[in-house]
Amino acid sequence: MIVNLSRYTRDEIKEVVSQAVRYWPNSHLGTNTRRQDMHSAFKMIRVHTEHSDIQTAIGRVYDSAAAHVDM
Repeated sequence: MIVNLSRYTRDEIKEVVSQAVRYWPNSHLGTNTRRQDMHSAFKMIRVHTEHSDIQTAIGRVYDSAAAHVDM
């Protein structure tokens, strides 16, 4: 469980989830809905915080979204 996040960190999470939904190809190809992509992005952050800190988890989702920008 992720608790006691600063406002800055919450804003970072919102931004990176937004980027993931925008750039991941799933919703654009009809495989997943935008809501499912949003759920996946939040889940990815939760999973990565089990093994590292929140900033690293945010970075992983950002890297994944950035990898799909040109698609």
